[in-house]
This record gives sequence, C-alpha cells and structure tokens, in this order.
Amino acid sequence: MEPFTFSRRSFVAVTASAAALSCPAEPAVAQAPPVTVAPNASGTVPYHFDRAAFMAVIERPYPHRQLVAPASWEAATVAMTHFKNSLAAYADPNGFAGGPNSLHCAVVLYMGYSIHLALNDAMWAKYPIGLMSDEEMRPTDLSNRAYWTALKKNTMIDFMRPLMDQGLSHFVCNNALSGLSLIIARRIAPGGATVTRDQVVAVHDDLAANFVPNTILVPAGVAAVNAAQEARFTFMP
Repeated sequence: MEPFTFSRRSFVAVTASAAALSCPAEPAVAQAPPVTVAPNASGTVPYHFDRAAFMAVIERPYPHRQLVAPASWEAATVAMTHFKNSLAAYADPNGFAGGPNSLHCAVVLYMGYSIHLALNDAMWAKYPIGLMSDEEMRPTDLSNRAYWTALKKNTMIDFMRPLMDQGLSHFVCNNALSGLSLIIARRIAPGGATVTRDQVVAVHDDLAANFVPNTILVPAGVAAVNAAQEARFTFMP
C-alpha cells in the first residue's frame, strides 16, 4: 500500500469544500429599484437616429444648396431673412434665374436657443419657451426680442411657412435638445423640486414629437454641418 500524500493544493481544496458545507449561504440581498437621478447639464437623451432619412434629405438633387448654423435665436431669425433673399434671387428671371425649385436651404439648430425655431406652436404654448434667456433673450427685456413680434402673430408656423413651403430643412441637434429639455423640466418643476431623468426624457420626447415640418433630429449638430458640406451645401457663417 503506497503512502498517502497530501499536497498543499489538496489541503486548500478540501478546506474550502468543508467551509462551504459548514457555513450557511448568505441570504440574497434584495435589489432596490434603480433610483432616478437628475441628469447633469451634459446628459443626452438617447433616441433612434434615422440616418437614411437624413441622407435622403441632404442628397436631394437641387442644383444649388445653402446651409446655416446660427448660434442663437436672433441669429436664426436673421438667417431666415438671408434664405428668403437667396430664394427670391434664384427664382427671379432677372436675377440668378434658377427657377422656383433650384435652391435647397437647410439650417442646423444646435447652439443657444436657436432650436426654438424648430418647435411648433403647441410647444410654445405649453412650455415657457418665451421666457428662456440667452444673450439676445433677456427676461427683463421682453419688448426688444425679435421672437416676441412673431409670438404676437400667435403662431411660429406663419413666421416660417414661406420658407417651409419652399423646402427649408431643419436639423436639430439632440445634444442641444437634451439640454433644453433639462432647462424646461427645471422651470416647470414645482417649488424648485429635484428634476428626475424621467421628467427630462418626457419633455425631450414631447419636443421631438412637435417639430415644424421638414425637421430631422440628428445626434450632433456639428456632425450634421460636416455631412451637409460634404453633400455640396455652401456653408454661410
């Protein structure tokens, strides 16, 4: 009979097995439901980007294409005036004589409160959009806001309709929309209550479902500018 040998590895294995048999298993820890937390200012609400639809828009066979990316609401309204002038010049037989459907105008809304331009009347009525503030929209200076005149007409669509009827395309940055959704959620929260991510997502989804016609939500405005330029849009700073 050969002598029994007990190696260090065998000892560790046996000891571990014995410990497992002699010690009761720890009770399962109940998993608490995930806590909803307020997103930070840079948080982005996820969504499904329809890349094929975006590419189909920027690749439409217009012979002439212009692109703007305004940094504020006021700059956006000025850009719309530039578009109106360009469209008139191309349609004028004594001007560039390109015809009524020769120029495709597109705007990327990704900075400041320029994305307000893409929201329909229902959103302007539902949320305090008219009380947002940036360098041109100060709460203490309502009388001098460019958008205030448009609001007095009771509709943003009337303000934009002439351009939309001629095929104006809007590309809204999802990063900017997420930031705006957070601001709005905080403003409508009662008594300074903590805003949850679910509340921000609800505002985001509401805004995204209420764009003016010919609007596409894009992951990042800066990427949309680049893609449009690659599709032969002339970028007008």
